[in-house]
Amino acid sequence: MYPVREMPDVEKALKGILVISTVLMSPVVVGLSKVCLPDQFSMGEGYEQVHWSYCAVSIMLGLWSGLIIGYVTEYYTSHSYSPVREISETQKQSAATGIIYGLALGYLSCIVPVVCLGITILIAHTLCGMFGVALG
Repeated sequence: MYPVREMPDVEKALKGILVISTVLMSPVVVGLSKVCLPDQFSMGEGYEQVHWSYCAVSIMLGLWSGLIIGYVTEYYTSHSYSPVREISETQKQSAATGIIYGLALGYLSCIVPVVCLGITILIAHTLCGMFGVALG
C-alpha cells in the first residue's frame, strides 16, 4: 500500500498549471514559428502569401482563448463560486425552479466561450485561411 497525499485545494493547482503552461508556451510558439517556418509561404495557387508570424498569432489566439475558456468554465462549474451555489439554493424551493435556473445558467455560461472561439476562428481564418483555424 502506498500513502496518498491529499491536496486541500486542487482547483488552485489546476489553475496554476493552466496559466503556467499557457505563459510558457507563448514564447515557445513564437520562437518555433520563426525558426521552423519560412518567412513567407503560399497555401496554394490563387492564395496570398502567409507570413510566419500569422501562424504564430493563430496558435497564440488558440492558447489564450483556451485559458479564458478554462477560467470561465471553472467559474460556472466549481462549487467555490456563486453560480453553482445559487443553483443548489434554488433546488431548495422546488425541483422545477432548480432545473430552470440551471438551464438559464448553462446558456449564460456559453456566451464567453462562443465569443472567444468566434474571434479566434475569424482572426485565424483571416490570417491563414483554414490552416490558421487548424492551428488555432
